Amino acid sequence: MMRVCWAGIKIKYKMIAKLHYITDTLSGKSHAELAEQACKGGAGWVQLRVKNQPEEIVEKWALEAKEVCQHYKARLIINDHVAIAKKIGADGVHLGKTDEHPEKARLFLGDEMIIGGTANTLEDIQKLAKYKVNYIGLGPFRFTETKDNLSPILGLEGFKEIINQCKSLGIDIPIIAIGGIKPEDLESLLETGIHGVAVSSVINLSDNPVATTHELTKKLI
Repeated sequence: MMRVCWAGIKIKYKMIAKLHYITDTLSGKSHAELAEQACKGGAGWVQLRVKNQPEEIVEKWALEAKEVCQHYKARLIINDHVAIAKKIGADGVHLGKTDEHPEKARLFLGDEMIIGGTANTLEDIQKLAKYKVNYIGLGPFRFTETKDNLSPILGLEGFKEIINQCKSLGIDIPIIAIGGIKPEDLESLLETGIHGVAVSSVINLSDNPVATTHELTKKLI
C-alpha cells in the first residue's frame, strides 16, 4: 500500500484551498483585474495561467497579480514558470504534464513552496505521489475550451472510481477537480471525496464574476 503522508508535506496539505481560481488571457481585462474580481468574491487562491507569452511579459503579469493577492491575502500559484515563481516570491507553482518535472522543481524551489501537478488517470496520480507534490489537479470533469489537447473526459463516475482507488492505495494527497465545472456540480463532486475544485471560465466569463466566486466559495465551505 502506498503511503504519502510524510510530515512536512502533510503540513502543506492544510494550506491547500478548496477553490482554485485560474486566470486566463482575455481581451479587455488584465490577469490582475481578473484576479481581483475573484478575490473580491472570496477566492483565497489564484493560479496565474499565461501561455505563449515571452518570459518578461509573464513576469510582469505575475508581479501585478502578486500585488493583488497580497492585498487580499490570497495565495499566488504560477502555472508552469518555475523560475519566475521563485524570482517574484510566489507561493508555489502548478505543473502540467509537459511542464518541468516535479522532482526537479522541488530541488530548485525548496521545501517551502507549494507544488501542484496535473493528472488525468490513476497512474498519473501514483507518479505524482512519488514526487511529493502538495496537491493534484485531476480532470477533465467535462469538456472545456480553456485547455488545448484535452484528455479524455472523466465525468462523475470517473472521479468516483479514481478517488476510491486512491483511498484503497493510501494516497491522501488533496485532489482538485478541474474541467468545465459549474456551481451546480459541486455537491455531487464533493461526495466523491475530492478536496476541492479549480475553475476558470465559469468566473472569468460570468456577467458578475464577484458574485459567481462568492457562490462557489459558499458551496465549498
